Amino acid sequence: MVDACAGAGGKTLQLAVQMKNRGDLHALDVDEGRIDELRKRARRDGVHNVRTQVIPAEGPEADAALASLEGKADRVLVDAPCSGTGTFRRRPDARYRLTPERLADHVARQKRLLERFSRMVKPGGRLIYGTCSVLREENEAVVEDFLAKHPDYSVRPVAEELGPELGTKVGPGPFLRLAPHLHGTDGFFGAILVRAK
Repeated sequence: MVDACAGAGGKTLQLAVQMKNRGDLHALDVDEGRIDELRKRARRDGVHNVRTQVIPAEGPEADAALASLEGKADRVLVDAPCSGTGTFRRRPDARYRLTPERLADHVARQKRLLERFSRMVKPGGRLIYGTCSVLREENEAVVEDFLAKHPDYSVRPVAEELGPELGTKVGPGPFLRLAPHLHGTDGFFGAILVRAK
């Protein structure tokens, strides 16, 4: 399992619990300070299956840093940096900092991240893409762009993964869509992309 945008490790530590501290869980991030914090939290929590790595943000160095994981991961989670529009109910002032140019930068970065980390997924494995955005540009449009360039990937409807009872509550269609006014949470988007065997 790979947590490609691990940050300080909240998701990584939850994944370690779900994995019962077994197997290899690779936590990657471009920020050394966040990775250091993740290492401290993992030690404090007794988590020993996490392998942390600071990776370059762009360029051939980034590709070289990830080469050892290429085609080897059962699951790759890309919780991509985004506009954060799903958090506006808690941070209303953030809406004034979002410009069309910043949104375009987020979308370009999200496409690059999906492209880069998709190479780690082994045949039959899954690429899980998520944001805390409610904007189609950062969500469905990014996934559609990726799928158009990667015919070896297909969407697994989230409802199939969650089961009929919970699946019907996370939005119509194949993706996870949570909204403050419907679910009492921040706005979130999720997609499960399966690589052909």
